[in-house]
Amino acid sequence: MKAAVSLRLRPSRTEFLVFFPFSNEPTRTALLAAGVRYEPAAKGYVLPADAALVARVRAACQHLGLVLLVPPTPALAVALPPPTPHEVLLSRYCQFIALKRYSPNTLKNYRSAFQLFLAYCGPRLPLALSKQDVLDYLAGRVAAGISETYQNLLINAIKFYYEQVEGQPRQYYNIPRPKRPQTNPKVLAQEEVKALLQGTENRKHRAMLMLAYGLGLRLGEVLALTPADIDSKRMALYVRGGKGKKDRDLPLPESLLLLLREQFREFRPITFIFEGQHPGEPYSERSLQMVVKQAASRAGIQRPISLHMLRHSYATHLMEAGTDTRIIQDLLGHSSIKTTEIYTHVAQRARPPSPLDSLGL
Repeated sequence: MKAAVSLRLRPSRTEFLVFFPFSNEPTRTALLAAGVRYEPAAKGYVLPADAALVARVRAACQHLGLVLLVPPTPALAVALPPPTPHEVLLSRYCQFIALKRYSPNTLKNYRSAFQLFLAYCGPRLPLALSKQDVLDYLAGRVAAGISETYQNLLINAIKFYYEQVEGQPRQYYNIPRPKRPQTNPKVLAQEEVKALLQGTENRKHRAMLMLAYGLGLRLGEVLALTPADIDSKRMALYVRGGKGKKDRDLPLPESLLLLLREQFREFRPITFIFEGQHPGEPYSERSLQMVVKQAASRAGIQRPISLHMLRHSYATHLMEAGTDTRIIQDLLGHSSIKTTEIYTHVAQRARPPSPLDSLGL
């Protein structure tokens, strides 16, 4: 069977998703020249639903001897219904979040939470609701068993609408909240980290794991690094726009700099230090988490681990070595010292020996 390029109309009916053998470089080059482009939000290739562009892609496929599968074109001619008042409001809501420069994850979470609130409103718009209506909605969600974290998200998403989008006075919603469980961060022993790193032969994978443990980077911070973020003269690594949009400069170990240079020479990234299968595209979060799980399996670590556990281990091992908590706070990029102090619950440095040891049993 011949290789094929297929187009699938997106819900907006203004673009096609383009599916083809990504590993075939001549095909990808020809399609990009014909008007296909990579869209990070769609996590794939797209083509505007334009007859002339479809014709160009068809000609490119014929030249390569590929079959082009196109959905029935009448679907393009179907007029979309006008947006509902709720859809208009949701679009305006998301626009405000984007103008506030909130992170993509915040936009996604707030949008989802506010969409549920709009569904509760029914035919009414939120401005037609009283404060008691909002309290009833929140109380109903709490009674349904949502977590405290999600409860706070709902409140924040609703408050953002009334206070930021509509410019109303600040509101306080007095909803009883369950006591938040105080869970300690999960950490690895230094011997486990060593086994995990030594068992990872792929230079790119090892470098990502070493950054998470050696500098305490978050997953997103590892994947967002560019060659310009490394200053070999100062032996520093710059984290730009970390959580809370905070920048921080971190000391770069020489062993890690040498490994980063080796992986750069091997993989020749274009934009990011760590790129996926296609040049210029960042390595995926899911793939990196899989790298961690596979490394843990090779190291004989039985319990579930994630990349963030390496960050927890970095902070805990620094504290056990006697590093001042304020310095650890700065290295991790925490706004509050209270966040950093959670590691005192797992660090073993300052804990007295058990009196059992003095019994000589």
